[in-house]
Amino acid sequence: MIENTNSRQPHTWLWILGVLVLAAGGYSIYLGTQTRDLRHQFAAAQQDNATLRAKLSDTSTQLQGALDSMRQDLSQAEQDANTGLAKAQSAATRHADIVASQLAKKTAEEAEQLSAELNKVKDSTADAAGKIDGITTDVGAVKTDVGVVKTDLASNKSAIEDTRSDLQRVRGDLGITSGLVATNGKQIQELRDLGDRNIYQFTLAKDGKMQKVGDIELLLRKADAGHNRFNLDIMADDRRVEKKDRTVNEPVQFYTSAAKQPYELVVNQVGKNQITGYLATPKVTIARNNTSAK
Repeated sequence: MIENTNSRQPHTWLWILGVLVLAAGGYSIYLGTQTRDLRHQFAAAQQDNATLRAKLSDTSTQLQGALDSMRQDLSQAEQDANTGLAKAQSAATRHADIVASQLAKKTAEEAEQLSAELNKVKDSTADAAGKIDGITTDVGAVKTDVGVVKTDLASNKSAIEDTRSDLQRVRGDLGITSGLVATNGKQIQELRDLGDRNIYQFTLAKDGKMQKVGDIELLLRKADAGHNRFNLDIMADDRRVEKKDRTVNEPVQFYTSAAKQPYELVVNQVGKNQITGYLATPKVTIARNNTSAK
C-alpha cells in the first residue's frame, strides 16, 4: 500500500504544476489584454489632446484676427470722427461769417431807417412848435375849468364831513365799536348813501310771528314805550338768540356765517307793541369759521 502512495505523488505534482502553468498563462493573457486596452485608451487620449490643441490654436488665431479687426474699426471710427469734427467746425465758421455779414447789413439798414425817422421827428417838432402858442390859450381855459371842479369837490367833501359829524359811532352790546349809527330817517338815508353797508329798514309788531329782515328773522317779545326798552329774538343760521332789555339807538350786534364783521340792529323808536329801526349788514360777505349768531 505504501508503494502505491509514493507512486502517485509525481502525478499529483504534475497535475498541480499543469494547473499553475494554465493559471499563469491565463493571467498572462489577461495582463496582455489589459495592456492592449490601456495602450488603445492612451492612443485615443493622445489623439483627443492633439485635436484639442488644434482647436485651441484655431480659436486663438480667430480671436487674434477679431482683435486686429476691432482695432482697425476703432482706428477708422476715430479718423471718421476727426474728419466730421473738422467739417462741422468749418461749416460753423462759414455760418458765423454769413450771419455776421447779414447782421452788419441789417444794422446798417436800420441805422439808415432810424436816421430818416429822426429827420421826420425834427420836421414834426418844428410844426408842433408853431402850434403850441395856439394851444396855450386853450390850456388857460382848461385851468379855469379845473379850478371850478376843485371848488365843487371841496364843497362835496365838506357836505360829506357834515353828514359824518351827524352820524355817531357807539359801542354795541357785544362791546364792539359799531359803524356809524343813524337815529332818524334822514340819517338812515345818509347812512345808505355812504354805501359801505346794506341798510334794511323795518317796523316790527308784537304779534308772535317771525318777520324776515334782510337775511335774518326777528320776533318782538316786549316793547316798553315808557322806558324806550325792548326784548326780541333773532333767528340767524337756524339758531335763535334772545336780546333782552335793549334801549333805543343801541347797536344790537350779532355774528352770522355770511360775514366776518358783525351785523348791527338799531331800534330808533319804541311804540306800543311795536318797534321801528334798521338792520345794517357788511357789504363784503366772507364766510366765518365756527359760524354762529351771538
